[in-house]
Amino acid sequence: MDKTEFKRKVRFVTNFGRVLHSVGTPAHTLEATMQELCRKFGLKGEIVSLPTAIFSSFTDQEGEEEVTKIHRVEPVGVNLGKLSQVDMISREVISGQISYEDGIIGLENIVNAPDPYGKRMTVACFLLSAIGFLVLFGGNWGDLVAVAVVGTLMGLLSLFRPLGLVAQLFEAIVAMVAALSTYLMAKWIPSLNVPVIILSGLIIFMPGLNITIAISEIATYNLTSGTSRLVGGIMTTLKLTFGVFLGSKIASWFHYPSIDIDFNPIAPWVIIITLPITALMFTVNFKAKRADWKWIFIAGIFGYFCSRLGTHYLGPELGIFFGGACVGAGSNLFARLMNRPSSLFHFPGIILLVPGSISYRSMSFLFEQDVMGGLNMAFLALAMAMSLVVGLFFGNILVKPRSSL
Repeated sequence: MDKTEFKRKVRFVTNFGRVLHSVGTPAHTLEATMQELCRKFGLKGEIVSLPTAIFSSFTDQEGEEEVTKIHRVEPVGVNLGKLSQVDMISREVISGQISYEDGIIGLENIVNAPDPYGKRMTVACFLLSAIGFLVLFGGNWGDLVAVAVVGTLMGLLSLFRPLGLVAQLFEAIVAMVAALSTYLMAKWIPSLNVPVIILSGLIIFMPGLNITIAISEIATYNLTSGTSRLVGGIMTTLKLTFGVFLGSKIASWFHYPSIDIDFNPIAPWVIIITLPITALMFTVNFKAKRADWKWIFIAGIFGYFCSRLGTHYLGPELGIFFGGACVGAGSNLFARLMNRPSSLFHFPGIILLVPGSISYRSMSFLFEQDVMGGLNMAFLALAMAMSLVVGLFFGNILVKPRSSL
């Protein structure tokens, strides 16, 4: 292979991997996708992906050229809109529709593209998600009004996410604000269900998806990446729990008269209204393209009802396994039929199944010095995450993936 051609291919592959990492691709998926791209370009690649770095080594088929690359990357959340664009550019480069250089420029434009949704839509996403999850968790009409206030506050705070040292405490700050506002409202109206309101208000910050991805990475023997991501998820949960603890202590300094109001429980049929809205909000939460809203919506509803069906007949743990298997098979089928990345269906499908709320409750028990309760919840969270991951792998067996991505 010509030396110049070799360098052009390597440069595109490394930039491709860096952008894939920036849109929240798990380690095993990123490594497999880069390996697949190397084979199509006639390269031999060795890839190692970590939450904060990508190590890669490339040689040509003759073994005459060799280069090693190290990229420092920042861990971020899932961005399905950019993921779709990255997949499209890679296919255009492979098919020869655009050059390697044009592909790299396209990848840089994807990285630097602004958030597709404005501030109002972001705040609405937090508000409607909080209300939707409160209905799923169970509460009364007073709780619904209170969580609307908390969800709006969380959305406004998310617009001013700080940088630097303050960013490291962001989860603790939002949890403190959520707990403080909830406890202050509960002092005025004691009939409010404080734990459910706080949990629903903070639901977007819960690291359930990260914990599930970590378990899947460990299960695929990406031990360093999986362990690092798991510890990161635990630290996020600890910061959220400490913020709630701090907010409750601050609220205890305030005293004022309360009013006695009894609210009726939210009727079960209300979920028919809130569940579709919650599923639709995943489009904003995952920053998917507006044109893909229907697939995000279908995936969220599909995953929820499959897990509910499995739970009804098989119990909680096997119910999550059944839901994961259905989502895994469904996402691969979607990718084959639509020629799109399976992640577009995969992530929205499992988001209602991940054990984020359980991990938070585990830390809450530990902060209340209920060690046995905390450990029980921690093991339950791990069991649920493992059940979901095994279900997803089983879904890959039922329907073979279109590609690694």
